[in-house]
Amino acid sequence: MRNFTALIVATSVAFSSATAVYAQENPLPKASDKLVKYGDDVEGWTVYANKTRGDCLIVSAFGPGSVQMGVAANQSVGYLGVFTKLDIGIKNGVKDIFVDIDGHLYRGVVTTSTGQLKGGYSGGYILTDDPAFKRDVAKKYKMTVFPQTQGTFVVDLKGTFKAMAAGRKCLAEQKSG
Repeated sequence: MRNFTALIVATSVAFSSATAVYAQENPLPKASDKLVKYGDDVEGWTVYANKTRGDCLIVSAFGPGSVQMGVAANQSVGYLGVFTKLDIGIKNGVKDIFVDIDGHLYRGVVTTSTGQLKGGYSGGYILTDDPAFKRDVAKKYKMTVFPQTQGTFVVDLKGTFKAMAAGRKCLAEQKSG
């Protein structure tokens, strides 16, 4: 548990610059955004062009949950959202979401409590401009959400490298279109 706490402190420092960037431009998609499927699915991931914001995101479903990733239109900050229909113990007032990718711990903010998101999902986003996070998501195969808690679940990251490449191609087309 002491190692987990030390990782949390170190992670909090890593996200301070992303928080400043986020304050300038909120990259997170909104329910009102117009999403259009872009191309064919890539190894279980669907790429969407966000016609409202001029950016793109990739989405994958896993059992009772979903993962979405994207970057701000100017690529200054990226995000990873993890959501599930399972009761993972998120309560009102809980602010943090943690994921472990191959021993590297990352922290984000819970967006809402259970049942308030569309479809009964709960979860949150991690916002970052940390290249190590992007590299881990692209190159690793397993992400543990809420490590060392009652709500722990694992997300298969297979195909993220290719899906992220398709997302970059979508973003380039959005900018030129």
